[in-house]
Amino acid sequence: MGCPRFLRYLQSHLSAATDERLHVTYCDRLGRYLHDEVLITGSPHFVATRARELFGRALALEASGLLLAHNHPSGECRPSSEDLLATNRTRDIALALDMVLLDHLILTRTETYSIRQGRCL
Repeated sequence: MGCPRFLRYLQSHLSAATDERLHVTYCDRLGRYLHDEVLITGSPHFVATRARELFGRALALEASGLLLAHNHPSGECRPSSEDLLATNRTRDIALALDMVLLDHLILTRTETYSIRQGRCL
């Protein structure tokens, strides 16, 4: 699922938020860190993945890999059906642009769920 230090970093940026936030980490072709940011802020129960913003930013950074993370303020760490649809859509667009979606993490105050490790990616 990743480096414990990086997961703590994500937790510190997302877990206390009262609205869902999509955090993106951009990587080069060797999987090395380029940049990260909260790209989109949504409502307490939903954040929309906007492909134009996500991939426009990735292309500007010349990224080859993406790691998505978003929080669930509800405390439920499992992905919703909307989370899974957005993940698969993002994966497909990434592949078409010669990028790879490394993982999509869901964070709560106490847990982290990896969609890749859950075999849904």
